[in-house]
Amino acid sequence: MTTAVLPQREEARGNAVRRLRDQLRAEVMHGGFEGGLLPSETELMATYRAPRAIVREALNLLRREHLVERIQGTGTLAVSPRQSARLVEFHGVDGYGEAVLAGMSNRVLAMEVVPMPRIAAAQLGERAGVDCLLYEYVGYLYGQTLGVYTNYVRFPEAERLLSVPFRGSWFSLLREAGLTIGDNELLIEMLPADSLVAEIADIEVGGPLLGMQQLVRDESGRPYAYALLRSRGDRISLLSRAMRGSVSLLNPSRAGRAPGASKEESS
Repeated sequence: MTTAVLPQREEARGNAVRRLRDQLRAEVMHGGFEGGLLPSETELMATYRAPRAIVREALNLLRREHLVERIQGTGTLAVSPRQSARLVEFHGVDGYGEAVLAGMSNRVLAMEVVPMPRIAAAQLGERAGVDCLLYEYVGYLYGQTLGVYTNYVRFPEAERLLSVPFRGSWFSLLREAGLTIGDNELLIEMLPADSLVAEIADIEVGGPLLGMQQLVRDESGRPYAYALLRSRGDRISLLSRAMRGSVSLLNPSRAGRAPGASKEESS
């Protein structure tokens, strides 16, 4: 069997474009360009010691990501808003993330009592088919679509959500309903957007989605909410930091386990 090999010069050129794209992308993500305005092509060539063709191709790749946009008479601007947060803030425990999620709003797609799906029942320790509350919504950050979020909440906890207005983040709603968040597990993966999710999330088919399975427990350890979350991968960034000797935010014995996984399964 023969393997096709790129000519050395073409491969080197592709690597140079990729590295420059990644460097510029990282700077955009960290707010490294004042006012979101990138330097001119000539300035980028001097700063990164790259030929004009390499600079232009790297910028074109960023434009295809919809991360930057070329504005006639202005230059290249970073245009894609992102929700940047530490991973711990997505757990919602002890009030983390409320400041980050302050700009969130939502549009409820469904809030109705339905038979509990098998996967939700397995995670919540219930019998499949018992009544649960389906609470599904589209989330927005400062008017920009973030994704679609499907939650299954068991009773009696679900009863409390029926009379509370949904004004901000999901965690804020839970707290306003008097529900505690003692433990929140997330299983995270990257997914392509299919036509159904793409239409709701306002993203192109095949675009990047940050997929999560979420299991929320109260302070006593009782699981009461299971969710399938689909966020736009081009509008969310997560920062994770670990320190020597630190313990998990969650119960250390459950660290690293997927929602519903047994201790043996995570070995």
